[in-house]
Amino acid sequence: MSIGLSRRGFVRAAGITALTARAGLLQAKLHKGIESFVTSVRPHRFAFVGVMGATPGVHVYAINGEMWRLRQIVASEAPISLALHPSGRSLYVLNEVSSYRGLPCGSVEAYGVDAETGQLNLLGREGLSLSATMPRHLAVAPDRRSVIVAVHGGGAYNQLPILTDGCLERVSGILKETGCGPVVGHQDTAHPQTVLFDTTGKRVIAADLGCDKVSVLSIEDGLEVFARHDMPAGSGPQHLALHPAGHLLYVAHALDGSLAGFAYDAGAGKITHQVWQERGEYGDTLAIHPAKDFLYTAGGGLVTVWRIEPATGALGMVQSQAISGDIHGMTVSSDGRKLMALTSKGILEIGVDTGSGHLAEPALAVPVSGARSIALQS
Repeated sequence: MSIGLSRRGFVRAAGITALTARAGLLQAKLHKGIESFVTSVRPHRFAFVGVMGATPGVHVYAINGEMWRLRQIVASEAPISLALHPSGRSLYVLNEVSSYRGLPCGSVEAYGVDAETGQLNLLGREGLSLSATMPRHLAVAPDRRSVIVAVHGGGAYNQLPILTDGCLERVSGILKETGCGPVVGHQDTAHPQTVLFDTTGKRVIAADLGCDKVSVLSIEDGLEVFARHDMPAGSGPQHLALHPAGHLLYVAHALDGSLAGFAYDAGAGKITHQVWQERGEYGDTLAIHPAKDFLYTAGGGLVTVWRIEPATGALGMVQSQAISGDIHGMTVSSDGRKLMALTSKGILEIGVDTGSGHLAEPALAVPVSGARSIALQS
Protein backbone atom coordinates (compact mmCIF):
# COMPACT_ATOMS: atom_id res chain seq x y z
CA MET A 1 0.00 0.00 0.00
CA SER A 2 1.51 3.27 -1.08
CA ILE A 3 1.74 6.06 1.50
CA GLY A 4 3.01 8.70 -0.98
CA LEU A 5 0.99 11.53 -2.47
CA SER A 6 -0.22 11.71 -6.02
CA ARG A 7 0.73 14.80 -7.98
CA ARG A 8 -2.80 16.15 -7.56
CA GLY A 9 -2.71 15.40 -3.84
CA PHE A 10 0.66 17.08 -3.50
CA VAL A 11 -0.55 20.23 -5.20
CA ARG A 12 -3.67 20.24 -3.02
CA ALA A 13 -1.62 19.83 0.17
CA ALA A 14 0.78 22.56 -0.91
CA GLY A 15 -2.17 24.85 -1.51
CA ILE A 16 -3.60 24.14 1.92
CA THR A 17 -0.20 24.82 3.49
CA ALA A 18 0.05 28.14 1.65
CA LEU A 19 -3.46 29.14 2.75
CA THR A 20 -2.65 28.20 6.34
CA ALA A 21 0.50 30.34 6.22
CA ARG A 22 -1.48 33.25 4.81
CA ALA A 23 -4.09 32.87 7.54
CA GLY A 24 -1.33 32.95 10.13
CA LEU A 25 0.09 36.11 8.66
CA LEU A 26 -3.37 37.68 8.58
CA GLN A 27 -3.95 36.77 12.21
CA ALA A 28 -0.60 38.29 13.18
CA LYS A 29 -1.54 41.50 11.41
CA LEU A 30 -4.90 41.65 13.14
CA HIS A 31 -3.18 41.25 16.51
CA LYS A 32 -1.25 44.48 16.04
CA GLY A 33 -4.32 46.22 17.48
CA ILE A 34 -4.19 49.95 17.87
CA GLU A 35 -0.99 50.37 15.87
CA SER A 36 -2.49 48.67 12.82
CA PHE A 37 -5.60 50.83 13.13
CA VAL A 38 -3.64 54.07 13.43
CA THR A 39 -1.46 53.39 10.40
CA SER A 40 -4.54 52.62 8.31
CA VAL A 41 -6.34 55.86 9.15
CA ARG A 42 -6.88 57.98 6.08
CA PRO A 43 -4.65 61.09 6.13
CA HIS A 44 -6.38 64.37 6.85
CA ARG A 45 -7.94 66.04 3.85
CA PHE A 46 -8.78 69.43 5.33
CA ALA A 47 -7.46 71.70 8.04
CA PHE A 48 -9.53 74.52 9.54
CA VAL A 49 -7.39 77.18 11.19
CA GLY A 50 -8.57 80.05 13.37
CA VAL A 51 -6.41 83.09 12.59
CA MET A 52 -6.30 86.30 14.64
CA GLY A 53 -3.42 88.05 12.86
CA ALA A 54 -3.15 90.13 9.69
CA THR A 55 -5.65 87.92 7.80
CA PRO A 56 -8.23 87.15 10.51
CA GLY A 57 -10.91 84.51 10.05
CA VAL A 58 -11.18 80.77 9.57
CA HIS A 59 -8.74 79.54 6.91
CA VAL A 60 -9.64 76.33 5.10
CA TYR A 61 -6.75 74.27 3.70
CA ALA A 62 -6.82 71.17 1.53
CA ILE A 63 -3.98 68.82 2.50
CA ASN A 64 -2.32 66.58 -0.06
CA GLY A 65 0.74 64.90 1.40
CA GLU A 66 3.10 67.70 2.42
CA MET A 67 1.19 70.33 0.44
CA TRP A 68 -1.32 72.65 2.12
CA ARG A 69 -3.46 74.58 -0.35
CA LEU A 70 -5.62 77.50 0.80
CA ARG A 71 -9.22 76.98 -0.31
CA GLN A 72 -11.18 79.62 1.58
CA ILE A 73 -10.98 82.37 4.18
CA VAL A 74 -14.22 82.93 6.09
CA ALA A 75 -14.63 86.18 8.02
CA SER A 76 -14.83 85.36 11.72
CA GLU A 77 -14.19 87.58 14.71
CA ALA A 78 -11.36 86.35 16.98
CA PRO A 79 -11.71 82.57 16.32
CA ILE A 80 -9.91 81.41 19.46
CA SER A 81 -11.12 77.77 19.47
CA LEU A 82 -12.45 75.37 16.81
CA ALA A 83 -14.20 72.02 17.19
CA LEU A 84 -15.61 69.65 14.57
CA HIS A 85 -18.91 67.83 15.04
CA PRO A 86 -18.27 64.04 15.24
CA SER A 87 -20.08 63.65 11.90
CA GLY A 88 -17.61 66.03 10.24
CA ARG A 89 -20.50 67.95 8.71
CA SER A 90 -20.38 70.94 11.08
CA LEU A 91 -17.65 73.15 12.53
CA TYR A 92 -18.04 75.27 15.66
CA VAL A 93 -15.99 78.43 16.11
CA LEU A 94 -15.66 80.26 19.40
CA ASN A 95 -15.30 84.05 19.19
CA GLU A 96 -13.07 85.58 21.87
CA VAL A 97 -14.96 88.87 22.06
CA SER A 98 -16.33 91.01 24.91
CA SER A 99 -19.57 92.03 23.20
CA TYR A 100 -22.02 90.64 20.66
CA ARG A 101 -25.07 92.48 19.33
CA GLY A 102 -24.55 95.22 21.86
CA LEU A 103 -24.53 92.82 24.83
CA PRO A 104 -21.58 91.94 27.10
CA CYS A 105 -20.94 88.38 25.94
CA GLY A 106 -18.89 86.24 23.60
CA SER A 107 -20.36 84.09 20.83
CA VAL A 108 -20.18 80.77 18.99
CA GLU A 109 -20.56 80.31 15.22
CA ALA A 110 -21.83 77.15 13.53
CA TYR A 111 -20.71 76.31 9.99
CA GLY A 112 -21.76 73.60 7.58
CA VAL A 113 -18.81 71.73 6.02
CA ASP A 114 -18.89 70.64 2.36
CA ALA A 115 -17.74 67.01 2.35
CA GLU A 116 -16.03 67.29 -1.04
CA THR A 117 -14.35 70.70 -0.91
CA GLY A 118 -14.13 71.39 2.84
CA GLN A 119 -15.62 74.83 2.27
CA LEU A 120 -17.70 76.41 5.02
CA ASN A 121 -21.09 78.06 4.99
CA LEU A 122 -22.38 79.93 8.03
CA LEU A 123 -25.38 78.29 9.70
CA GLY A 124 -25.72 80.82 12.49
CA ARG A 125 -24.14 82.62 15.43
CA GLU A 126 -25.31 82.48 19.03
CA GLY A 127 -24.37 84.74 21.91
CA LEU A 128 -23.21 83.35 25.24
CA SER A 129 -24.83 84.21 28.58
CA LEU A 130 -24.67 87.80 29.82
CA SER A 131 -21.24 88.77 31.20
CA ALA A 132 -19.73 85.60 29.64
CA THR A 133 -17.02 87.56 27.83
CA MET A 134 -13.73 86.62 26.18
CA PRO A 135 -14.36 82.84 26.02
CA ARG A 136 -11.31 80.61 25.58
CA HIS A 137 -12.23 77.05 24.60
CA LEU A 138 -15.09 74.83 23.45
CA ALA A 139 -15.75 71.11 23.06
CA VAL A 140 -18.50 69.13 21.31
CA ALA A 141 -20.20 66.43 23.36
CA PRO A 142 -19.63 62.88 22.05
CA ASP A 143 -23.41 62.34 21.98
CA ARG A 144 -23.54 65.23 19.46
CA ARG A 145 -26.21 67.08 21.42
CA SER A 146 -24.38 70.10 22.82
CA VAL A 147 -21.34 72.34 22.90
CA ILE A 148 -19.60 73.27 26.17
CA VAL A 149 -17.69 76.56 26.45
CA ALA A 150 -15.09 77.75 28.99
CA VAL A 151 -15.48 81.50 29.55
CA HIS A 152 -12.49 83.50 30.83
CA GLY A 153 -14.28 86.79 31.48
CA GLY A 154 -17.20 86.42 33.85
CA GLY A 155 -15.83 83.10 35.08
CA ALA A 156 -18.40 80.64 33.77
CA TYR A 157 -19.19 77.59 31.67
CA ASN A 158 -21.96 77.61 29.06
CA GLN A 159 -23.85 74.78 27.38
CA LEU A 160 -25.53 75.26 23.99
CA PRO A 161 -27.73 72.56 22.40
CA ILE A 162 -26.97 71.33 18.87
CA LEU A 163 -29.91 70.85 16.49
CA THR A 164 -30.13 68.02 13.97
CA ASP A 165 -29.05 70.35 11.14
CA GLY A 166 -25.89 71.38 13.06
CA CYS A 167 -27.21 74.78 14.14
CA LEU A 168 -26.92 75.94 17.74
CA GLU A 169 -29.71 76.96 20.07
CA ARG A 170 -29.49 79.57 22.81
CA VAL A 171 -27.53 78.83 25.97
CA SER A 172 -29.39 76.19 27.97
CA GLY A 173 -26.96 75.69 30.85
CA ILE A 174 -24.84 78.13 32.86
CA LEU A 175 -22.40 77.33 35.63
CA LYS A 176 -20.94 80.36 37.37
CA GLU A 177 -17.56 79.85 39.03
CA THR A 178 -16.18 81.64 42.08
CA GLY A 179 -12.79 81.82 43.75
CA CYS A 180 -9.44 83.46 43.26
CA GLY A 181 -5.70 82.86 43.65
CA PRO A 182 -2.59 84.67 44.90
CA VAL A 183 -1.24 85.93 41.56
CA VAL A 184 -2.38 89.53 41.16
CA GLY A 185 -3.62 90.42 37.69
CA HIS A 186 -4.26 86.80 36.73
CA GLN A 187 -6.16 85.32 39.65
CA ASP A 188 -8.39 88.11 40.95
CA THR A 189 -11.38 85.92 40.07
CA ALA A 190 -12.21 82.60 38.41
CA HIS A 191 -11.02 82.23 34.80
CA PRO A 192 -12.07 78.93 33.12
CA GLN A 193 -9.69 78.01 30.29
CA THR A 194 -10.22 74.52 28.90
CA VAL A 195 -12.96 71.89 28.65
CA LEU A 196 -12.41 68.24 27.76
CA PHE A 197 -14.89 65.34 27.70
CA ASP A 198 -13.86 62.16 29.49
CA THR A 199 -14.30 58.70 27.96
CA THR A 200 -17.85 58.32 29.32
CA GLY A 201 -18.98 61.30 27.26
CA LYS A 202 -21.21 62.33 30.15
CA ARG A 203 -18.75 64.47 32.08
CA VAL A 204 -16.45 67.38 31.29
CA ILE A 205 -13.02 67.94 32.83
CA ALA A 206 -12.41 71.70 33.15
CA ALA A 207 -9.35 73.78 34.07
CA ASP A 208 -9.67 77.13 35.86
CA LEU A 209 -6.55 79.32 35.86
CA GLY A 210 -8.02 81.93 38.17
CA CYS A 211 -8.92 79.78 41.18
CA ASP A 212 -6.39 76.92 40.73
CA LYS A 213 -8.98 74.18 40.28
CA VAL A 214 -9.60 71.29 37.90
CA SER A 215 -13.27 70.36 38.05
CA VAL A 216 -15.39 67.54 36.73
CA LEU A 217 -18.74 68.77 35.42
CA SER A 218 -21.82 66.70 34.67
CA ILE A 219 -24.04 67.39 31.65
CA GLU A 220 -26.66 64.70 32.35
CA ASP A 221 -29.05 66.95 34.30
CA GLY A 222 -27.93 70.34 33.12
CA LEU A 223 -24.48 71.78 33.71
CA GLU A 224 -23.37 71.16 37.32
CA VAL A 225 -20.29 70.42 39.40
CA PHE A 226 -19.63 66.71 39.91
CA ALA A 227 -16.19 66.84 41.61
CA ARG A 228 -13.36 69.29 42.39
CA HIS A 229 -9.61 68.93 42.68
CA ASP A 230 -7.42 71.73 44.06
CA MET A 231 -4.15 72.55 42.32
CA PRO A 232 -1.19 74.30 44.01
CA ALA A 233 -1.92 77.93 44.83
CA GLY A 234 -0.69 80.24 42.08
CA SER A 235 -0.06 77.44 39.56
CA GLY A 236 -2.79 78.47 37.10
CA PRO A 237 -4.00 75.24 35.43
CA GLN A 238 -4.74 75.99 31.78
CA HIS A 239 -4.25 73.04 29.41
CA LEU A 240 -5.50 69.45 29.71
CA ALA A 241 -4.70 66.17 27.98
CA LEU A 242 -6.41 62.84 28.63
CA HIS A 243 -4.73 59.50 27.87
CA PRO A 244 -6.59 57.57 25.12
CA ALA A 245 -7.48 54.89 27.69
CA GLY A 246 -9.07 57.60 29.84
CA HIS A 247 -7.28 56.75 33.10
CA LEU A 248 -4.57 59.42 33.15
CA LEU A 249 -4.97 63.19 33.04
CA TYR A 250 -2.14 65.69 32.45
CA VAL A 251 -2.34 69.37 33.36
CA ALA A 252 -0.07 72.17 32.14
CA HIS A 253 0.02 75.18 34.45
CA ALA A 254 0.38 78.58 32.81
CA LEU A 255 1.52 80.63 35.80
CA ASP A 256 4.30 78.48 37.27
CA GLY A 257 5.09 76.45 34.13
CA SER A 258 4.74 73.09 35.87
CA LEU A 259 3.39 69.84 34.45
CA ALA A 260 1.34 67.44 36.57
CA GLY A 261 -0.16 64.01 36.00
CA PHE A 262 -3.14 62.48 37.79
CA ALA A 263 -4.96 59.18 37.96
CA TYR A 264 -8.52 59.69 36.72
CA ASP A 265 -11.43 57.38 37.48
CA ALA A 266 -13.86 57.88 34.59
CA GLY A 267 -16.50 55.65 36.19
CA ALA A 268 -16.50 57.65 39.40
CA GLY A 269 -15.88 60.93 37.59
CA LYS A 270 -13.03 62.15 39.76
CA ILE A 271 -9.29 62.68 39.99
CA THR A 272 -8.05 60.18 42.55
CA HIS A 273 -4.41 61.12 43.15
CA GLN A 274 -1.35 62.79 41.64
CA VAL A 275 1.08 60.51 39.82
CA TRP A 276 3.64 62.99 38.46
CA GLN A 277 4.98 66.49 38.99
CA GLU A 278 7.60 68.28 36.87
CA ARG A 279 8.86 71.81 37.43
CA GLY A 280 9.99 73.85 34.45
CA GLU A 281 8.57 75.66 31.44
CA TYR A 282 5.87 73.35 30.13
CA GLY A 283 2.80 75.55 30.42
CA ASP A 284 2.27 76.88 26.90
CA THR A 285 0.19 74.00 25.52
CA LEU A 286 -0.30 70.22 25.52
CA ALA A 287 -0.99 67.45 23.01
CA ILE A 288 -1.23 63.68 23.39
CA HIS A 289 -0.73 60.90 20.86
CA PRO A 290 -4.06 59.29 19.82
CA ALA A 291 -2.84 55.70 20.23
CA LYS A 292 0.67 55.65 21.67
CA ASP A 293 1.97 56.51 25.13
CA PHE A 294 3.47 59.88 24.20
CA LEU A 295 2.74 63.33 25.60
CA TYR A 296 3.93 66.58 23.98
CA THR A 297 4.44 69.80 25.92
CA ALA A 298 5.55 73.28 24.89
CA GLY A 299 7.32 76.07 26.73
CA GLY A 300 10.55 78.03 26.75
CA GLY A 301 10.89 77.72 22.96
CA LEU A 302 10.90 73.91 23.14
CA VAL A 303 8.55 71.08 22.28
CA THR A 304 9.27 68.23 24.66
CA VAL A 305 8.34 64.59 24.05
CA TRP A 306 7.49 62.43 27.08
CA ARG A 307 6.95 58.69 27.19
CA ILE A 308 4.04 57.75 29.45
CA GLU A 309 4.28 54.70 31.68
CA PRO A 310 0.64 53.58 31.27
CA ALA A 311 0.47 51.59 34.51
CA THR A 312 1.69 54.40 36.76
CA GLY A 313 1.35 57.59 34.71
CA ALA A 314 5.02 58.49 35.26
CA LEU A 315 6.74 60.42 32.47
CA GLY A 316 10.17 59.90 30.97
CA MET A 317 11.68 62.61 28.79
CA VAL A 318 12.40 61.39 25.25
CA GLN A 319 13.43 64.53 23.39
CA SER A 320 13.33 68.32 23.38
CA GLN A 321 12.99 70.02 20.01
CA ALA A 322 13.77 73.74 19.64
CA ILE A 323 11.03 75.72 17.92
CA SER A 324 11.48 79.21 16.52
CA GLY A 325 8.75 81.58 17.67
CA ASP A 326 6.01 81.38 20.28
CA ILE A 327 3.86 78.24 20.34
CA HIS A 328 0.12 78.85 20.68
CA GLY A 329 -1.25 75.36 20.20
CA MET A 330 -0.50 71.79 19.12
CA THR A 331 -2.39 68.77 17.83
CA VAL A 332 -1.43 65.29 16.63
CA SER A 333 -2.87 63.92 13.39
CA SER A 334 -5.30 61.00 13.73
CA ASP A 335 -2.79 58.58 12.15
CA GLY A 336 -0.25 59.65 14.78
CA ARG A 337 2.46 60.47 12.25
CA LYS A 338 2.50 64.28 12.45
CA LEU A 339 2.48 66.92 15.13
CA MET A 340 1.08 70.28 14.05
CA ALA A 341 2.29 73.31 16.00
CA LEU A 342 0.72 76.76 15.75
CA THR A 343 3.53 79.27 16.11
CA SER A 344 4.12 82.98 15.60
CA LYS A 345 5.90 82.04 12.33
CA GLY A 346 3.07 79.88 11.00
CA ILE A 347 1.89 76.26 11.11
CA LEU A 348 4.68 73.73 11.52
CA GLU A 349 4.41 70.07 10.51
CA ILE A 350 6.69 67.81 12.52
CA GLY A 351 7.06 64.15 11.67
CA VAL A 352 6.51 61.67 14.53
CA ASP A 353 8.32 58.34 14.81
CA THR A 354 5.46 56.20 16.16
CA GLY A 355 7.91 53.68 17.58
CA SER A 356 10.20 55.95 19.60
CA GLY A 357 8.10 59.12 19.73
CA HIS A 358 11.01 61.17 18.37
CA LEU A 359 10.23 64.27 16.33
CA ALA A 360 11.73 65.10 12.95
CA GLU A 361 12.91 68.56 11.96
CA PRO A 362 9.97 70.99 11.75
CA ALA A 363 8.74 72.03 8.30
CA LEU A 364 6.77 75.22 7.72
CA ALA A 365 3.49 74.07 6.17
CA VAL A 366 1.74 77.45 6.13
CA PRO A 367 3.44 80.83 6.77
CA VAL A 368 0.39 82.45 8.37
CA SER A 369 0.71 84.71 11.40
CA GLY A 370 -1.76 84.73 14.26
CA ALA A 371 -2.94 81.11 14.04
CA ARG A 372 -4.59 80.29 17.37
CA SER A 373 -6.69 77.17 16.79
CA ILE A 374 -6.90 74.21 14.44
CA ALA A 375 -9.29 71.36 13.63
CA LEU A 376 -8.34 68.50 11.27
CA GLN A 377 -10.80 66.50 9.19
CA SER A 378 -10.17 63.22 7.38
